[in-house]
Amino acid sequence: MFSDIMNRVKTGKLILVDLAGSEKVEKTGAEGKLLEEAKTINRSLSALGNVINALTSGAQGKANHIPYRDSKLTRILQDALGGNSRTALLCCCSPSTSNASESLSTLRFGARAKHIKASPRVTCKDDKLTNTHEASFLTKDNSCERILEKLRERLDAEDVKLLEELFVLEGIFFDPRSVEDLESAYEDVMLKTISSLQAALEDHVATVEKLKRENKALKARLQALENSEASRKEVGENGSFLHK
Repeated sequence: MFSDIMNRVKTGKLILVDLAGSEKVEKTGAEGKLLEEAKTINRSLSALGNVINALTSGAQGKANHIPYRDSKLTRILQDALGGNSRTALLCCCSPSTSNASESLSTLRFGARAKHIKASPRVTCKDDKLTNTHEASFLTKDNSCERILEKLRERLDAEDVKLLEELFVLEGIFFDPRSVEDLESAYEDVMLKTISSLQAALEDHVATVEKLKRENKALKARLQALENSEASRKEVGENGSFLHK
């Protein structure tokens, strides 16, 4: 019993996020890239507000859809907001009267977030010293299988087969329960596939250029031989004419 307790491993995740405040374009006068960045920030904050509303407005005992996938920000904060976590939210307000509307919005945001209910608990897993390698391989196989099963719902069979081969070749293993890890691994596979295709294309281009140069050299040699043969025939015909 004591041995089993000693071989258990506690796992955790620390997420630190500095949220930017929503910005009014007419007040900041942002243009170009700054304007696009401000729009992206406002969209992310809007998605976060929707998630918090969904977490706090659902009927008790009734399942409610939480739109975590609407933005990268909400996907990152999924565990912190509605999962097995202890979360602290610090809201900063400006004392200036010119920012009264923003301060009021921040306070309302914090008031809604206070009503989120979480049930944090210790996450433990057994780490037996025996059969460590076998358990590791089984975990990796199960991870890949879960990933591929999720991808089968969105991809064609040929694409899934290709990804399965790439997982084996590249040794990509991660937590299949994490949406963020799943998407980042999918992007890694795509980037590696694109890189390998680009490398193969560059090799083919180099081979084609080499063949073109060799072909050009062969054509030049063939032309020289044809010219030499024509000159020899011409000399032979002239000599035969003079002999007559």
